[in-house]
Amino acid sequence: MNKYQKTFKIFNFKNLLKLSLLVALISCGLKGETKIILERSAKDITDEINKIKKDAADNNVNFAAFKEDKTGSKVSENSFILEAKMRGTTVAEKFVTAIEGEATKLKKTGSSGEFSAMYNMMLEVSGPLEELGVLRMTKTVTDAAEQHPTTTAEGILEIAKIMKTKLQRVYTKNYCALKKKENPSFTDEKCKNN
Repeated sequence: MNKYQKTFKIFNFKNLLKLSLLVALISCGLKGETKIILERSAKDITDEINKIKKDAADNNVNFAAFKEDKTGSKVSENSFILEAKMRGTTVAEKFVTAIEGEATKLKKTGSSGEFSAMYNMMLEVSGPLEELGVLRMTKTVTDAAEQHPTTTAEGILEIAKIMKTKLQRVYTKNYCALKKKENPSFTDEKCKNN
């Protein structure tokens, strides 16, 4: 074996090693249509929260007030905060629905890395939701992950269900508070306990 053949073998081995590492990395995360759908849906949350921040500034609403404990549906005096939380939770619920759809599609063929990436995305969008006043959303997601595996479709579906339930509860509380603020005699079946 001459010097050039030896160099060629080493070169091929290094390239093969790099290629196998690349394939392993790609197969662990989301890919293709699933990645596009979920990334777009997560970006929608960020975009909506940025719009809400801009609208808050235009309406002289202090966005930092969204993070205080006393911005809840019963004590919020500014209807803008209630409407903003409703907008944010609506977009977030669409994201969770997309997670559920993709996890269901990948139930039989998905890898643990794909499901783990979905969990990471849910955790990632929890932060901006907390900025909007959906308190303890990150804790809700992490607590759910302690009870359900983050590397299986079933686990992701359960975590998504818990996240969606919280989003719906926050939406309903703010919806009911807004309607009661607009009309004190407002009654609605879903607002009885709010």
